[in-house]
Amino acid sequence: MKDDELHISSLLVHVNPKKAAAITTSINLLSGAEVITISAQGKAIVVLEAPHQRVIMEVIDNINALDGVINTGLVYHEFEKIDV
Repeated sequence: MKDDELHISSLLVHVNPKKAAAITTSINLLSGAEVITISAQGKAIVVLEAPHQRVIMEVIDNINALDGVINTGLVYHEFEKIDV
């Protein structure tokens, strides 16, 4: 049996409220990323799911590169080994 991993992270992403809709769409198009909610003040809760920590970091980098993203903070990260 091969051990695979499942990584789950949550982020608090501060965005320009005027660009919130476009940023939400862009994040939701990223593999394994989902905007759970976004406030009128531009604070979004984002959940990431990926097979490796490296992928989580790449998605965070992609989110940080979006026009209108001010700051991204990692709130939670967990991983589990999955027997396949």
